[in-house]
Amino acid sequence: MTRRFLILLASALALLGAFAASASAAPGAYRVLLAEVTPIGAKQLGAQLSAFPDVAAVDYVDTGDEEGVTPTAAQLAPYDVVVSIGDSDYLDVEGWGNSLAAYVGQGGVVVQSAYDTWEDPQAFPQGAFSAGGYAPFIPGKNVNKYTILGTFDPANPLMQGVTSLVTNGYNTENLLSPGASLVASWANGLPAVAVKGRVVATSAYIGDGYGTEAWSGDFGRLVLNSVRTLGRQLLSVGVFNPAGGKVTSSVGGLDCGTVCTATLAPGTAVSLKATPAKKFAFAGFGGACTGKSCALTMAGGTKAVTATFVAFKPNKKVQLNKQQGKGTLTLYLGGPGKLVLSGKKVKKQTKSPKKVGKVKLPIVAKGKALTQLQNTGKVKVKVSLAYTPAGGAKATTTKSVVLKLAG
Repeated sequence: MTRRFLILLASALALLGAFAASASAAPGAYRVLLAEVTPIGAKQLGAQLSAFPDVAAVDYVDTGDEEGVTPTAAQLAPYDVVVSIGDSDYLDVEGWGNSLAAYVGQGGVVVQSAYDTWEDPQAFPQGAFSAGGYAPFIPGKNVNKYTILGTFDPANPLMQGVTSLVTNGYNTENLLSPGASLVASWANGLPAVAVKGRVVATSAYIGDGYGTEAWSGDFGRLVLNSVRTLGRQLLSVGVFNPAGGKVTSSVGGLDCGTVCTATLAPGTAVSLKATPAKKFAFAGFGGACTGKSCALTMAGGTKAVTATFVAFKPNKKVQLNKQQGKGTLTLYLGGPGKLVLSGKKVKKQTKSPKKVGKVKLPIVAKGKALTQLQNTGKVKVKVSLAYTPAGGAKATTTKSVVLKLAG
């Protein structure tokens, strides 16, 4: 082995330790990787991103051709967004492009800056990234002209909260690649920000290779907006009273008795189903959904839903009044709603409790059952109990009771 190979191997092993294994970001826990071809690291951009409460971690990696490494797609996978900041030659321009393409294919978001958009073939990702046309910009000339943010659509989610972008003479001049959309232009009329699929590009250099004077403005927010808008969307479900039931999802594999999460692609339509356990009823969704049903389209970042299950417990024993040939059924209900007792052989009874607590319903025979009770002194009836919590779904149960009449 050559000394050069050993150095790279050691660097790669060190990098493996930096990429902590993680499924996906938790609520308010975006993980960001800033990849720059200099060992300085994009610390100015990192400081901006770290100040946002929904950013949990900002890591750095040198992908340059001297002491750098080339992360694999597996090493990129734990990150919600990778910022690819060019400037000069990559260690492995083909390998880096292959990693980025695979990462985007797995749902990741990439943000490119100049000079990752430069026409020097060693300065922008090649391999599958270039061949697959992932980049929003066609690599262009190194123009290095001072300019500020010009025209843009303030309603575009990528530009929410972005009021200032300044490039202090470190930028490239680019045309849109086929299928890309222009998001913002510089004051000099040149393209400033573009998007294609899950890749966003700015023609401004946002690294630290030239000191903090290279740029200013809201580039950190632009990066964060990119992952909020295009990144894997987190659905979080919290179940109140987990013993009372579970929530499952049409996609994403949710099967929740307690708090659980699923990471879904932007635009995914998902419905949630609440199934109460025995002696419980579903009292409705809250948060991003309300009422007894929940259908969502994942967009705009984390969505949090709650599900509430409440008690619906009939007593085992029915209190009998043998003098009148009636019974009294006591139930414990976990919240307000509507309670109905019915059956072919009994009179229908309805109550609408306003709070948590015990509710009593009379069981009174009717028709042929009443005649049998009067003639024989007893009759077996089957009652159906339906409880609909306020804002929730109806739950039912049945109970058999023998009514007796003293002779």
